[in-house]
Amino acid sequence: MSRLVALLTDFGTDDPYAGQVAAVLAANSDAQIVSLTHGVPAHHVHLGASIVDASLELLPTGGVLLAVVDPGVGTERRGLIVRRDDRWLVGPDNGLLTPTRGDIQCWSIDRPEAWRDTVAPTFHARDIFAPIAARLANYERPDWLGSTVQDPVRVNRPSACSDGPNIRGEVIHVDAFGNLITNIPAALVQTAHMLETQVSDARIRGLAATYGTGHEPVALIGSWNLLEIAVPGGSAAQRLGCRIGDVVTVKRQ
Repeated sequence: MSRLVALLTDFGTDDPYAGQVAAVLAANSDAQIVSLTHGVPAHHVHLGASIVDASLELLPTGGVLLAVVDPGVGTERRGLIVRRDDRWLVGPDNGLLTPTRGDIQCWSIDRPEAWRDTVAPTFHARDIFAPIAARLANYERPDWLGSTVQDPVRVNRPSACSDGPNIRGEVIHVDAFGNLITNIPAALVQTAHMLETQVSDARIRGLAATYGTGHEPVALIGSWNLLEIAVPGGSAAQRLGCRIGDVVTVKRQ
């Protein structure tokens, strides 16, 4: 049975890069290929890692996630195969694939015979990572493709912090609808009897069930299982003048 290979990059869709990666996958496997997104802001490893975290469980067991947000392409940084939650991840060893903590298995991609015959130093996604993802989709063993490593890069991503009843976080993404996705996990706010979310000049009481509640800005738990701020029928980013990095404070009772 063919495996699923999901793609996540910062390549955009105006250039041929994402399509070339998919072409290499299709030429070397029978995998079903889907794109999670090619719209990660350029070089934004932290956001890419958050999308990996939010998306990995949606892949079937044994599925492959090829994730490339790689400002260090062509340098001495390693390529990595990661076994995590019974799925495979392939990409650069820069924190994109690895959780901040937790047990994972990792292999350094260091067997050139498994790569494309010609490797461009500026395009490891096409010439190294895609062939490796295809081989994993073909049920090849990771130890045929690389050497075991114990020290993958783990990056401390911006995380929400709790100070008594108050939580301080930040906007980590503005989606195409203008919704403000924060780094505040649902678990920190869903148990509160009452709460008030503050971002910019807005103070929002309680949690809405969905985006279409009322007409004023709302706070809710979105599909990333994180706190979001939205404006029903509009853009919270425009309405509130917010962008990535802006502080979000939640007061709990």
